[in-house]
Amino acid sequence: MSRLLSSAIALLAASTSFLGTAAEAKLVFAHYLVGGLDANTDHAQQDIQQAAAAGFDAFALNIGKPQEPWLLSAVNQLFDYADSRDDFKLFFSFDFYQTGDINEHAGLYTQFADRPSYLRYGDGSLPVVSSYSGGDIGMDAWRNFKTANNVYLVPNPEADGDYYNNPATFFEKWGDVVDGVFSWETNWPGEADSPGTNVSSSRDEAVKKAADDAGKSYIMGLSSLQYKHCCGDSWYRNGETTLLERMDQILQLSPEFTEVITWNDAGESHYIGQSWPETVGDDILQYGDTDENPHDAWQPLITSFISAFKAGASDTSAMKPANGASFAGAVWYRGVVKSCLNNGGDGSPRGNGAARDTVVYAVVLPDDAQGFQARVTSGGEVIATQPLVAGLNYNSIEGLKTGAQLLELLDGDGNVVAMAAGKKDVEDQPSDGFCNFNYYVAGLE
Repeated sequence: MSRLLSSAIALLAASTSFLGTAAEAKLVFAHYLVGGLDANTDHAQQDIQQAAAAGFDAFALNIGKPQEPWLLSAVNQLFDYADSRDDFKLFFSFDFYQTGDINEHAGLYTQFADRPSYLRYGDGSLPVVSSYSGGDIGMDAWRNFKTANNVYLVPNPEADGDYYNNPATFFEKWGDVVDGVFSWETNWPGEADSPGTNVSSSRDEAVKKAADDAGKSYIMGLSSLQYKHCCGDSWYRNGETTLLERMDQILQLSPEFTEVITWNDAGESHYIGQSWPETVGDDILQYGDTDENPHDAWQPLITSFISAFKAGASDTSAMKPANGASFAGAVWYRGVVKSCLNNGGDGSPRGNGAARDTVVYAVVLPDDAQGFQARVTSGGEVIATQPLVAGLNYNSIEGLKTGAQLLELLDGDGNVVAMAAGKKDVEDQPSDGFCNFNYYVAGLE
């Protein structure tokens, strides 16, 4: 990967390009599904404002249907607002599962590559292009696109058999095509029939080492869970502490870029922002309604992570609450206990055996924090009281019960100084004919 000296960083930090040395070049993106945003609303503006406030540098715009008028309208809304700011960028991530023809994607890309807010990177200040899938369209297709458009290319070529099986061979083949790579499937544990499977960074480590050896950059993903219950399918990939484990893995491996998966994908339940109702169908809203199952309380934790990542921290003990706050934190849980699956619900998700009846909490405390504890209450019963230290603290507490869920932050004298109270009670019965495995996330206040 190319490097520039840092002498001009202060002058260029707010410009169209993000340039710098290895440490200064660390950027954090959020994968953003482009849906049919209503042009009569300010939804595009709200998304960018919230992401910028959380510390993100850019949205990776997932382009599924590049020739659809609704998509063109949404992309224009996003760029029109981003162009009015100097602190937030956008770039295209071609979705080859939805549209497999790179020429269709190229046609839309060329309409926006010169916009002031389009992300540029590297010595040549080149427009950044990534993808979701795309390894199976072949090197020649990517090479032709890169040559024709002179881009900084960081695709997701996992479909190439050597990508995970023999990364060094992959980069020997693709070396003149890519400037870096982006891994998607490493962000969650696989579907499992029993609890205890945690997310692993072993494949990230192997691919990143090969990328480093080849002089290429690496985008490492950060995500929470996968849960889908629509479109003729239903699956679950464990999300209890996945988000928190990935934070530590990313800080240890220290890639050039991190991409949060996702900002707004209600269909797979790993959103951290709003998924506007005009962009999703009723089949997704029945389990992925971001008003009924909010996830935005994860954002303060991610903001703390972003600051640590950009500062070059090597583990989550270096995380601090943002803006000098006394704490940051959240509690999350499923809205059903697992016995719900035995009470008449249809479509039990594949991988549900990995789920446990737990309440998960995470708390970030500053360096001078002493004597603090987390107290977790489920269904009116205290199920854990645990000591906390400076940095990121978290745990997944078994004993989820029906009823209300509560996290309390106690000071050294046992006083409650903050709490995160879930507004959704846990149930043991299906709703709308199924058991919703999505999480409810409540922020510490």
